[in-house]
Amino acid sequence: MSISGGSLSTNKGDRLKARGAAALADARVAAEVTVILVGLIWLVQLFNAVDGYRLDGEYGIVARSVSDLPHIVTAPFLHANLQHIESNTPPLALLTFLAALGGIRRFVYATVVIIGVGGIGTWLFSPSNTDTVGASGLIFGLLGYVVVRGLFARSVWQAVWQIAVGVAVFVYYQWTLVLLYPSATVSAMHISWQGHLSGLLAGILAAVMAWRRRKRLGAEWQPA
Repeated sequence: MSISGGSLSTNKGDRLKARGAAALADARVAAEVTVILVGLIWLVQLFNAVDGYRLDGEYGIVARSVSDLPHIVTAPFLHANLQHIESNTPPLALLTFLAALGGIRRFVYATVVIIGVGGIGTWLFSPSNTDTVGASGLIFGLLGYVVVRGLFARSVWQAVWQIAVGVAVFVYYQWTLVLLYPSATVSAMHISWQGHLSGLLAGILAAVMAWRRRKRLGAEWQPA
């Protein structure tokens, strides 16, 4: 039995075309998810602004208030003002798109872990009587998830693109590290470093948990 060189070249070309088509499909779906999430947050912002930002007080995370614990789900969709949501929109859109490239089920799973675990951390460690709102915790969570997930890739190709993206994102956002610990600047800007740090750690945890549950989240640990 013999295989001609032409057949091998054709098969390789077909595989490359299939991979390219799959990558484009993944990018399209990731873009759709990004538009939906960012659009939802802006829709909530519009309603909240018209209502005088009453939702911030009613559905924000008040530290260690048992009745406000369920608000860890709603707080990421609320913002204090227009400047707040404008500053959060670009990194949220970019990181949502990059995280969703790894598969929608994994993205949803990671987002749930980040909002849940990061929100509980914010609720536990924020100063008493503070009301925390904003997507920053989710943003830092997605940052941690995107940076770390490549370490658990099952193939060289997955590891290369995921780690490359993770390194690029980390380098680009390294300036935000100052927002992860208490400082005079953070205090003056009324920034919740507790929410940022909790979100980042939750994102790293989400990457590890998604890897451990890779069989449930998909047959292979690769882009859908």
